[in-house]
Amino acid sequence: MTAAAPLPVQDAATSPGAAASGAFRSNGWAALRRHPAGRADLLRWGATPALVARHARWGRPVYLASPYTLRAVGPDGRWSRDQSEAAMADAAREVARLLEVGVTAISPVVLSAATLHATMFPRLRIDPFNPVLWEDWRRPLLTVCTAVVVPEIRGWAQSTGIRHEVASALAAQVPVFIYGGLP
Repeated sequence: MTAAAPLPVQDAATSPGAAASGAFRSNGWAALRRHPAGRADLLRWGATPALVARHARWGRPVYLASPYTLRAVGPDGRWSRDQSEAAMADAAREVARLLEVGVTAISPVVLSAATLHATMFPRLRIDPFNPVLWEDWRRPLLTVCTAVVVPEIRGWAQSTGIRHEVASALAAQVPVFIYGGLP
């Protein structure tokens, strides 16, 4: 499969699991302030790697939710290896910040981007913008993690993927740590 124009990403409001959380409509971040998870101490705004380290349970990994789809598009509207590498590097730096405080982080962006880069010659064989493929692929990763961490990486607040991951975590009563403030 050759790199094509980006496919539409399924909106978090209509994605599986989002309805259970009741958190998202349109952009939806503001609704999180009123979400029951916020009152149940499952949702923490303005978090830091140190805060995540104090709450990581049993040495299990945390899930690093970072932006990819909007960041991996070049000026021509197609997937860009350079943009993909930049998004992957930003996520990898956040994995390193968590490692420095003793937290094991799983980054779907680092793993998926590395996979895409390894399989792109002679042509890109995996669609980088297939929302069903990546949803199915990342679900087991999210399931094994003790928390979701959303670092303040450019594009995090606009990411429907991150909003969906947060909604899935809250629906499963998994703590969410968001480094930034309410967008």
